[in-house]
Amino acid sequence: MSGVAIHLPGEPKPGWKRLWGVVVVVVCGLGLVLALAAGGVALQVRSFLNATPSTEHEERIVVIPKGSGPMRVSRLLAEEGVVADADRFALFLRWKKAAPGLRAGQFRFYTDQRPDEVLETLLNASEVLYPVTFPEGLRIEEMAARAEAAGFGTAARYTELARDAAFIASLDLPVDPPPPTLEGLLVPDTYSFPRAAVAEDVVRTQAEAFKTYWNDERRERAATFGLTPYEVAVLASVVEKETGQAAERPHIASVFHNRLKKRMRLESDPTIIYGLKNYDGNIRRADIRRPHPWNTYVIRGLPPTPIAGPGIAALDAVLWPIETDDLFFVSKNDGTHHFSETYAEHARMVNQYQRRRKK
Repeated sequence: MSGVAIHLPGEPKPGWKRLWGVVVVVVCGLGLVLALAAGGVALQVRSFLNATPSTEHEERIVVIPKGSGPMRVSRLLAEEGVVADADRFALFLRWKKAAPGLRAGQFRFYTDQRPDEVLETLLNASEVLYPVTFPEGLRIEEMAARAEAAGFGTAARYTELARDAAFIASLDLPVDPPPPTLEGLLVPDTYSFPRAAVAEDVVRTQAEAFKTYWNDERRERAATFGLTPYEVAVLASVVEKETGQAAERPHIASVFHNRLKKRMRLESDPTIIYGLKNYDGNIRRADIRRPHPWNTYVIRGLPPTPIAGPGIAALDAVLWPIETDDLFFVSKNDGTHHFSETYAEHARMVNQYQRRRKK
Protein backbone atom coordinates (compact mmCIF):
# COMPACT_ATOMS: atom_id res chain seq x y z
CA MET A 1 0.00 0.00 0.00
CA SER A 2 2.97 2.33 0.48
CA GLY A 3 3.50 3.19 -3.23
CA VAL A 4 -0.13 3.82 -4.08
CA ALA A 5 -1.57 7.36 -4.08
CA ILE A 6 -5.02 7.55 -2.67
CA HIS A 7 -7.38 10.46 -3.36
CA LEU A 8 -10.84 10.88 -2.07
CA PRO A 9 -13.83 11.42 -4.35
CA GLY A 10 -14.38 15.15 -5.09
CA GLU A 11 -10.78 16.10 -4.57
CA PRO A 12 -8.73 17.26 -7.56
CA LYS A 13 -5.93 15.02 -8.60
CA PRO A 14 -2.43 16.26 -7.64
CA GLY A 15 -1.62 17.05 -11.30
CA TRP A 16 -4.63 19.27 -11.59
CA LYS A 17 -3.56 21.13 -8.46
CA ARG A 18 -0.27 21.99 -10.04
CA LEU A 19 -1.95 22.94 -13.33
CA TRP A 20 -4.48 25.12 -11.54
CA GLY A 21 -1.69 26.87 -9.71
CA VAL A 22 0.06 27.58 -12.95
CA VAL A 23 -3.17 28.94 -14.45
CA VAL A 24 -3.70 31.19 -11.45
CA VAL A 25 -0.14 32.49 -11.66
CA VAL A 26 -0.45 33.11 -15.42
CA VAL A 27 -3.80 34.87 -15.10
CA CYS A 28 -2.57 37.01 -12.25
CA GLY A 29 0.59 37.82 -14.16
CA LEU A 30 -1.37 38.72 -17.28
CA GLY A 31 -3.69 40.88 -15.23
CA LEU A 32 -0.72 42.61 -13.74
CA VAL A 33 0.79 43.14 -17.19
CA LEU A 34 -2.50 44.49 -18.53
CA ALA A 35 -2.88 46.72 -15.53
CA LEU A 36 0.64 48.02 -15.95
CA ALA A 37 0.06 48.51 -19.67
CA ALA A 38 -3.21 50.34 -19.04
CA GLY A 39 -1.51 52.48 -16.47
CA GLY A 40 1.27 53.22 -18.94
CA VAL A 41 -1.19 54.18 -21.64
CA ALA A 42 -3.11 56.39 -19.22
CA LEU A 43 0.14 58.03 -18.21
CA GLN A 44 1.06 58.63 -21.84
CA VAL A 45 -2.39 60.06 -22.60
CA ARG A 46 -2.20 62.34 -19.57
CA SER A 47 1.27 63.42 -20.57
CA PHE A 48 0.12 64.13 -24.15
CA LEU A 49 -2.89 66.16 -23.04
CA ASN A 50 -0.85 68.30 -20.65
CA ALA A 51 2.26 68.75 -22.79
CA THR A 52 3.05 71.61 -25.18
CA PRO A 53 5.44 71.46 -28.15
CA SER A 54 7.47 74.34 -26.75
CA THR A 55 7.78 76.55 -23.70
CA GLU A 56 8.17 79.55 -26.02
CA HIS A 57 5.03 81.59 -26.77
CA GLU A 58 5.54 81.93 -30.53
CA GLU A 59 2.74 82.78 -32.96
CA ARG A 60 2.00 80.52 -35.89
CA ILE A 61 -0.49 81.35 -38.65
CA VAL A 62 -1.67 78.06 -40.14
CA VAL A 63 -3.73 77.75 -43.32
CA ILE A 64 -6.28 74.92 -43.18
CA PRO A 65 -7.36 74.05 -46.75
CA LYS A 66 -10.98 73.28 -47.50
CA GLY A 67 -11.88 69.61 -46.96
CA SER A 68 -8.97 68.85 -44.61
CA GLY A 69 -9.55 65.87 -42.31
CA PRO A 70 -8.01 65.13 -38.90
CA MET A 71 -4.80 63.62 -40.26
CA ARG A 72 -4.06 66.43 -42.71
CA VAL A 73 -4.86 69.10 -40.13
CA SER A 74 -2.62 67.35 -37.60
CA ARG A 75 0.28 67.19 -40.01
CA LEU A 76 -0.06 70.87 -40.90
CA LEU A 77 -0.05 71.78 -37.21
CA ALA A 78 2.92 69.51 -36.51
CA GLU A 79 4.89 71.08 -39.38
CA GLU A 80 4.42 74.48 -37.76
CA GLY A 81 5.32 73.24 -34.28
CA VAL A 82 1.80 73.71 -32.91
CA VAL A 83 1.43 70.02 -31.92
CA ALA A 84 4.25 67.67 -30.99
CA ASP A 85 2.96 64.47 -32.64
CA ALA A 86 0.71 64.46 -35.71
CA ASP A 87 -0.45 60.85 -35.26
CA ARG A 88 -1.41 61.29 -31.63
CA PHE A 89 -3.17 64.59 -32.30
CA ALA A 90 -5.13 62.99 -35.16
CA LEU A 91 -6.25 60.25 -32.72
CA PHE A 92 -7.16 62.98 -30.24
CA LEU A 93 -9.33 64.72 -32.87
CA ARG A 94 -11.10 61.45 -33.66
CA TRP A 95 -11.59 60.68 -29.97
CA LYS A 96 -13.18 64.12 -29.57
CA LYS A 97 -15.29 63.53 -32.70
CA ALA A 98 -14.02 66.87 -33.97
CA ALA A 99 -13.85 66.06 -37.69
CA PRO A 100 -17.26 67.62 -38.58
CA GLY A 101 -16.27 70.88 -36.88
CA LEU A 102 -12.95 71.41 -38.64
CA ARG A 103 -12.99 74.57 -40.77
CA ALA A 104 -10.99 75.94 -43.65
CA GLY A 105 -9.20 79.25 -43.24
CA GLN A 106 -6.25 80.92 -41.58
CA PHE A 107 -6.03 80.59 -37.81
CA ARG A 108 -3.63 81.90 -35.19
CA PHE A 109 -1.97 79.35 -32.91
CA TYR A 110 0.88 79.45 -30.41
CA THR A 111 3.65 76.93 -29.83
CA ASP A 112 2.91 76.67 -26.08
CA GLN A 113 -0.72 75.59 -26.45
CA ARG A 114 -1.97 72.28 -25.06
CA PRO A 115 -3.87 69.94 -27.44
CA ASP A 116 -7.23 70.97 -25.98
CA GLU A 117 -6.39 74.63 -26.58
CA VAL A 118 -5.38 73.87 -30.16
CA LEU A 119 -8.68 72.05 -30.63
CA GLU A 120 -10.60 75.04 -29.24
CA THR A 121 -8.90 77.29 -31.80
CA LEU A 122 -9.70 74.89 -34.63
CA LEU A 123 -13.37 74.71 -33.73
CA ASN A 124 -14.27 78.15 -32.41
CA ALA A 125 -11.63 80.83 -32.98
CA SER A 126 -12.20 83.56 -35.54
CA GLU A 127 -10.15 83.48 -38.69
CA VAL A 128 -7.12 85.73 -38.96
CA LEU A 129 -8.28 88.92 -40.70
CA TYR A 130 -6.30 91.37 -42.80
CA PRO A 131 -7.19 95.06 -43.10
CA VAL A 132 -7.60 97.24 -46.16
CA THR A 133 -8.17 100.98 -45.83
CA PHE A 134 -10.06 103.14 -48.30
CA PRO A 135 -9.63 106.86 -47.54
CA GLU A 136 -12.51 109.21 -48.25
CA GLY A 137 -12.70 110.77 -51.69
CA LEU A 138 -11.31 107.92 -53.81
CA ARG A 139 -12.71 106.92 -57.18
CA ILE A 140 -13.55 103.35 -58.12
CA GLU A 141 -10.20 102.80 -59.85
CA GLU A 142 -8.28 104.10 -56.82
CA MET A 143 -10.22 101.84 -54.46
CA ALA A 144 -9.63 98.91 -56.80
CA ALA A 145 -5.87 99.46 -56.68
CA ARG A 146 -5.93 99.43 -52.88
CA ALA A 147 -7.97 96.22 -52.76
CA GLU A 148 -5.48 94.52 -55.07
CA ALA A 149 -2.49 95.80 -53.08
CA ALA A 150 -4.04 94.30 -49.93
CA GLY A 151 -4.27 90.92 -51.65
CA PHE A 152 -8.02 90.77 -52.25
CA GLY A 153 -8.34 89.93 -55.91
CA THR A 154 -7.39 92.09 -58.85
CA ALA A 155 -8.09 95.75 -59.50
CA ALA A 156 -9.57 94.78 -62.87
CA ARG A 157 -12.14 92.50 -61.23
CA TYR A 158 -13.04 95.11 -58.59
CA THR A 159 -13.58 97.72 -61.30
CA GLU A 160 -15.56 95.30 -63.46
CA LEU A 161 -17.95 94.49 -60.61
CA ALA A 162 -18.42 98.17 -59.76
CA ARG A 163 -19.69 98.74 -63.30
CA ASP A 164 -21.58 95.49 -63.89
CA ALA A 165 -25.33 96.16 -64.14
CA ALA A 166 -26.39 92.66 -63.08
CA PHE A 167 -24.08 92.65 -60.09
CA ILE A 168 -25.19 96.14 -59.03
CA ALA A 169 -28.85 95.08 -59.25
CA SER A 170 -28.12 92.06 -57.03
CA LEU A 171 -26.94 94.35 -54.22
CA ASP A 172 -30.46 95.71 -53.64
CA LEU A 173 -29.19 99.20 -52.84
CA PRO A 174 -31.60 101.96 -51.71
CA VAL A 175 -31.33 103.47 -55.19
CA ASP A 176 -34.15 103.20 -57.71
CA PRO A 177 -33.45 102.55 -60.50
CA PRO A 178 -30.08 100.86 -59.82
CA PRO A 179 -27.20 103.25 -60.58
CA PRO A 180 -25.02 102.86 -63.67
CA THR A 181 -21.93 102.34 -61.50
CA LEU A 182 -21.08 102.06 -57.80
CA GLU A 183 -19.16 105.33 -57.84
CA GLY A 184 -19.94 107.07 -54.56
CA LEU A 185 -21.76 104.07 -53.07
CA LEU A 186 -18.73 102.12 -51.86
CA VAL A 187 -18.28 103.52 -48.37
CA PRO A 188 -14.66 104.36 -47.56
CA ASP A 189 -13.44 102.89 -44.27
CA THR A 190 -11.04 100.28 -42.91
CA TYR A 191 -12.37 96.78 -43.48
CA SER A 192 -10.93 93.42 -42.43
CA PHE A 193 -11.21 90.19 -44.41
CA PRO A 194 -9.82 86.66 -44.27
CA ARG A 195 -6.93 86.07 -46.65
CA ALA A 196 -9.15 84.06 -49.01
CA ALA A 197 -11.42 87.07 -49.66
CA VAL A 198 -11.70 88.25 -53.25
CA ALA A 199 -12.76 91.48 -54.97
CA GLU A 200 -16.44 90.57 -54.81
CA ASP A 201 -16.29 90.20 -51.02
CA VAL A 202 -14.77 93.66 -50.68
CA VAL A 203 -17.21 95.39 -53.03
CA ARG A 204 -20.23 93.72 -51.41
CA THR A 205 -19.06 94.70 -47.93
CA GLN A 206 -18.57 98.34 -48.93
CA ALA A 207 -21.96 98.44 -50.65
CA GLU A 208 -23.58 96.83 -47.61
CA ALA A 209 -22.19 99.68 -45.48
CA PHE A 210 -24.05 102.13 -47.73
CA LYS A 211 -27.27 100.15 -47.31
CA THR A 212 -26.82 100.04 -43.53
CA TYR A 213 -26.27 103.79 -43.42
CA TRP A 214 -29.74 104.49 -44.76
CA ASN A 215 -31.89 103.95 -41.69
CA ASP A 216 -35.36 105.48 -41.35
CA GLU A 217 -34.07 108.67 -39.72
CA ARG A 218 -31.69 109.42 -42.56
CA ARG A 219 -34.27 108.62 -45.23
CA GLU A 220 -36.71 111.02 -43.59
CA ARG A 221 -34.02 113.67 -43.28
CA ALA A 222 -33.13 113.38 -46.97
CA ALA A 223 -36.79 113.76 -47.88
CA THR A 224 -36.95 117.13 -46.09
CA PHE A 225 -34.43 118.43 -48.65
CA GLY A 226 -36.27 116.76 -51.52
CA LEU A 227 -33.31 114.45 -52.08
CA THR A 228 -33.11 110.70 -52.66
CA PRO A 229 -30.35 108.63 -51.03
CA TYR A 230 -28.53 108.59 -54.36
CA GLU A 231 -28.73 112.37 -54.70
CA VAL A 232 -27.38 112.74 -51.18
CA ALA A 233 -24.43 110.56 -52.20
CA VAL A 234 -23.89 112.74 -55.29
CA LEU A 235 -23.83 115.96 -53.28
CA ALA A 236 -21.78 114.39 -50.49
CA SER A 237 -19.14 113.36 -53.01
CA VAL A 238 -18.76 116.99 -54.09
CA VAL A 239 -18.53 118.11 -50.46
CA GLU A 240 -15.92 115.42 -49.84
CA LYS A 241 -13.71 116.62 -52.68
CA GLU A 242 -14.04 120.30 -51.78
CA THR A 243 -12.44 120.12 -48.34
CA GLY A 244 -10.15 117.92 -46.32
CA GLN A 245 -11.25 119.62 -43.09
CA ALA A 246 -13.90 117.59 -41.31
CA ALA A 247 -15.21 120.66 -39.45
CA GLU A 248 -15.88 122.45 -42.74
CA ARG A 249 -18.04 119.81 -44.36
CA PRO A 250 -21.38 120.98 -42.85
CA HIS A 251 -20.52 124.55 -43.92
CA ILE A 252 -19.60 123.51 -47.47
CA ALA A 253 -22.83 121.52 -47.61
CA SER A 254 -24.76 124.57 -46.44
CA VAL A 255 -23.40 126.64 -49.34
CA PHE A 256 -24.41 124.00 -51.89
CA HIS A 257 -27.89 123.62 -50.38
CA ASN A 258 -28.34 127.40 -50.55
CA ARG A 259 -27.21 127.51 -54.18
CA LEU A 260 -29.54 124.66 -55.14
CA LYS A 261 -32.48 126.44 -53.52
CA LYS A 262 -31.74 129.56 -55.59
CA ARG A 263 -31.21 127.44 -58.73
CA MET A 264 -27.64 128.66 -58.93
CA ARG A 265 -24.99 126.45 -60.46
CA LEU A 266 -22.82 124.65 -57.92
CA GLU A 267 -19.63 125.76 -59.73
CA SER A 268 -17.42 123.16 -58.05
CA ASP A 269 -13.93 122.64 -59.45
CA PRO A 270 -13.78 118.93 -58.51
CA THR A 271 -16.75 118.26 -60.80
CA ILE A 272 -14.79 119.72 -63.72
CA ILE A 273 -11.83 117.51 -62.89
CA TYR A 274 -13.99 114.37 -62.77
CA GLY A 275 -14.98 114.83 -66.39
CA LEU A 276 -11.47 115.52 -67.70
CA LYS A 277 -9.71 112.56 -69.26
CA ASN A 278 -6.19 113.91 -68.93
CA TYR A 279 -6.21 116.18 -65.89
CA ASP A 280 -2.68 117.47 -65.25
CA GLY A 281 -3.28 119.35 -62.01
CA ASN A 282 -4.45 122.63 -63.58
CA ILE A 283 -7.95 123.82 -64.46
CA ARG A 284 -7.88 126.14 -67.47
CA ARG A 285 -10.54 128.60 -68.64
CA ALA A 286 -11.31 126.25 -71.50
CA ASP A 287 -11.95 123.46 -68.98
CA ILE A 288 -14.44 125.63 -67.12
CA ARG A 289 -16.37 126.35 -70.32
CA ARG A 290 -16.09 122.84 -71.76
CA PRO A 291 -19.44 121.07 -71.39
CA HIS A 292 -19.60 117.58 -69.95
CA PRO A 293 -22.23 115.95 -67.70
CA TRP A 294 -20.33 116.65 -64.46
CA ASN A 295 -19.21 120.23 -65.13
CA THR A 296 -21.27 122.19 -62.61
CA TYR A 297 -20.05 125.45 -64.09
CA VAL A 298 -22.14 124.49 -67.13
CA ILE A 299 -25.00 122.31 -65.84
CA ARG A 300 -27.57 123.30 -63.27
CA GLY A 301 -28.36 121.13 -60.28
CA LEU A 302 -26.48 118.00 -59.31
CA PRO A 303 -24.11 115.99 -61.49
CA PRO A 304 -25.64 112.74 -62.82
CA THR A 305 -23.46 110.54 -60.56
CA PRO A 306 -21.15 110.94 -57.57
CA ILE A 307 -17.60 111.99 -58.39
CA ALA A 308 -15.90 110.03 -55.60
CA GLY A 309 -16.58 107.91 -52.53
CA PRO A 310 -17.93 110.16 -49.74
CA GLY A 311 -17.34 109.11 -46.16
CA ILE A 312 -20.03 108.90 -43.51
CA ALA A 313 -19.14 112.38 -42.24
CA ALA A 314 -19.71 113.91 -45.68
CA LEU A 315 -23.05 112.11 -46.05
CA ASP A 316 -24.10 113.36 -42.62
CA ALA A 317 -22.94 116.88 -43.51
CA VAL A 318 -25.36 116.93 -46.44
CA LEU A 319 -28.18 115.71 -44.23
CA TRP A 320 -27.33 118.00 -41.31
CA PRO A 321 -25.66 121.15 -42.70
CA ILE A 322 -25.22 124.19 -40.54
CA GLU A 323 -27.65 127.03 -41.19
CA THR A 324 -26.06 129.91 -43.09
CA ASP A 325 -26.85 132.34 -45.88
CA ASP A 326 -23.46 131.75 -47.49
CA LEU A 327 -23.34 131.22 -51.25
CA PHE A 328 -19.59 131.28 -51.92
CA PHE A 329 -16.32 129.98 -50.53
CA VAL A 330 -12.68 130.28 -51.56
CA SER A 331 -9.57 128.45 -50.44
CA LYS A 332 -7.32 130.32 -48.02
CA ASN A 333 -4.41 128.11 -49.12
CA ASP A 334 -4.03 126.56 -45.69
CA GLY A 335 -6.57 123.79 -46.09
CA THR A 336 -9.50 125.95 -44.96
CA HIS A 337 -11.94 128.26 -46.78
CA HIS A 338 -13.40 131.73 -46.45
CA PHE A 339 -17.19 131.77 -46.76
CA SER A 340 -19.20 134.70 -48.10
CA GLU A 341 -22.86 135.62 -48.47
CA THR A 342 -22.36 138.06 -51.36
CA TYR A 343 -20.47 137.93 -54.60
CA ALA A 344 -18.80 141.27 -53.83
CA GLU A 345 -17.24 139.89 -50.66
CA HIS A 346 -16.34 136.68 -52.43
CA ALA A 347 -14.56 138.59 -55.20
CA ARG A 348 -12.48 140.46 -52.61
CA MET A 349 -11.53 137.18 -50.95
CA VAL A 350 -10.61 135.60 -54.29
CA ASN A 351 -8.36 138.58 -54.95
CA GLN A 352 -6.82 138.31 -51.50
CA TYR A 353 -6.22 134.56 -51.38
CA GLN A 354 -5.89 133.52 -55.01
CA ARG A 355 -4.88 136.28 -57.40
CA ARG A 356 -2.23 137.85 -55.14
CA ARG A 357 -0.83 134.38 -54.51
CA LYS A 358 -0.28 133.91 -58.25
CA LYS A 359 1.70 137.15 -58.63
